[in-house]
Amino acid sequence: MSSKRFHAESFTPTKWTTAEQKATFANQLMAFIAADFPESKFTKKFYNRLSQTFGMIAHYVEGVIMWSVFANTARCFAQRPIRSA
Repeated sequence: MSSKRFHAESFTPTKWTTAEQKATFANQLMAFIAADFPESKFTKKFYNRLSQTFGMIAHYVEGVIMWSVFANTARCFAQRPIRSA
């Protein structure tokens, strides 16, 4: 199975972001989540794109924002029971 799940053809380019850039970010985000939110992959460039995509309003301080945003998210998912439909 390919490590790239999202392809440019699935996205609509805008004047700000190409379809290729959107697919690259989507794959990076999914890899980040699948790897259990590793701090080493939480770069300033990655944070900037996250904030543009999801509207996170915080100043980037290496490591600090990552743990306040993603550690709480991961903990929340870990504590929530999965319910079948």
